[in-house]
Amino acid sequence: MRIRTAIPADAEPVAALLAELGYPSAPDAIAARLAGMAADSASCALVAEEGVELLGLASLTVMPLLHEDGGWARISALVVAEERRRGGLGRALVAAAEDAARARGGRWVEVTSGDRPDREAAHRFYTALGYEQVSRRFRKAL
Repeated sequence: MRIRTAIPADAEPVAALLAELGYPSAPDAIAARLAGMAADSASCALVAEEGVELLGLASLTVMPLLHEDGGWARISALVVAEERRRGGLGRALVAAAEDAARARGGRWVEVTSGDRPDREAAHRFYTALGYEQVSRRFRKAL
């Protein structure tokens, strides 16, 4: 298994992984988003692959801060193919995302996860990796 940067040609398997996470999108939309992330030095999408099969995905963006030194990184998506979960791929993807965040000037990294019963295993996973729940998040559609 190796972890590498995702490219637009990965759009179909990335779309399948995101659908497992509950975010269905057309592969052409995913290809455009991957191209946009590749053009943004603060962002990246990483995939775990074995041979030609993509088994997992992590995406992150680092935003600069005004109120303190360093950036704040957010892992915005993390998913491992259902049949490959609980085998260390998620941990490897998080470690790679943390490395990518550091390389982009990140001082902190956060991950968001829906506050739903079907995400409780994910919450335990993040806690086991040293993440702690520290705030509430508010959002508004534009």
